[in-house]
Amino acid sequence: MREQKVTEQPTYRPGMSRRSERKQKTVETSRKTPSPTPRKTERKTDTEFRAHYGNARYGSEPYRMTESLKPTRSKGPIIAFAVLTVIVMLIGSILAAGWFVLLRPMGPDVEPGQEVIVTIPEGATTTQIADILVEHGIVDNPNMFRLVARQHDDVVFNAGRHRMATGSNYDEAIIALALPPLPENVVLVTVIEGLRIDDIALTIEEQMGIPAPEFAAYAHSAVPEFADSYPYLEGAYDNSLEGFLFPDTYELEGDATPHDVCARMLEKFDTVWNELEVPAERLAQHSVQELVTIASIIEREASLDDERPLVASVIENRLAIGMMLQMDSTFQFLLPPGRMNEVIPTIVDSQTESPYNTYVNYGLPPGPIGSASRASLHAAAFPAQSEYYYFALTSKTGEHTFSHTYEEHNVAVQKMMSIFGQ
Repeated sequence: MREQKVTEQPTYRPGMSRRSERKQKTVETSRKTPSPTPRKTERKTDTEFRAHYGNARYGSEPYRMTESLKPTRSKGPIIAFAVLTVIVMLIGSILAAGWFVLLRPMGPDVEPGQEVIVTIPEGATTTQIADILVEHGIVDNPNMFRLVARQHDDVVFNAGRHRMATGSNYDEAIIALALPPLPENVVLVTVIEGLRIDDIALTIEEQMGIPAPEFAAYAHSAVPEFADSYPYLEGAYDNSLEGFLFPDTYELEGDATPHDVCARMLEKFDTVWNELEVPAERLAQHSVQELVTIASIIEREASLDDERPLVASVIENRLAIGMMLQMDSTFQFLLPPGRMNEVIPTIVDSQTESPYNTYVNYGLPPGPIGSASRASLHAAAFPAQSEYYYFALTSKTGEHTFSHTYEEHNVAVQKMMSIFGQ
């Protein structure tokens, strides 16, 4: 039997056109035939493609970038930047060197803080004034002074004599020059710390013209003239103002007398003493004259402010047990000026007979041995609390070694001998 081939007929509905019939058949066919799954491929990089397939444009040779085709960067900007940097650094170095030359210190090597009289001539220019200030050590550099002065163009410099200080900053110098000048007959007198009346007399003679013997004779006997104004002077040894003429810088009339000078210096001492506000307990231990005497010893024995209270404590500790003070400064007070500052005095000097010599007398000297500074007066009024009974100078910069026992002190003395010699 022949097998009959059955052909599936498309579904036909009345009213369907042949075009619709064909469209339906196509849809049905697409439903039966699945879509092929897209094939996943890895994309090669440009370099890999060219290496695998060759250069399609220029033949089958693998692609190689030739030197002529490589991108190049211009070196022009780098070279220009380097040149510009060198030029800027060179200009900066030149300017820095020039600035240093223009503004370097040019004044004399003087200790700062020293008061001097500077005379500014009538009609002097800023340049001339700058040179004068540098010459006296008031400021370091004339060019810098002119630069700063331009910032104060509203300030008028007054001609005449001005009281100024060495080592001033530029603003301080400008302010000083703007003040009214000193009267023509005013004399600036500076008395340093630690001087005796006889030494002060030499300073007065040098700076004011008053004969030293005249001034010294007056100051050594002037207590009765001032005791009413300053009661603590009553009973001063030999009626002398020794220790009460405060060291400072004074503006004095050129025709001032010894009385005028002493009056100004006593007034300054009284001001400083009252500013200390010495406790009543301390004044119960010592009179003002005794405290000034202690301060005068401290002034001669110590040069460093932080050691002054310790020296005061040694004095107090020795006085408390009835021990001789044995301070070199008390017999150096009796020596001529040229020998007052000897570090290691002689045995003969230490045996000099005098009420001031604490090597042969107990207790304090009868009066001060010189004019003490504010720091020494403060140390006398407020001594440190310590167990020291000895001290020795063991440094060329002023430091002392303080000791509790005599054995410790001997070690310090040996060190002093090795530094300053026998």
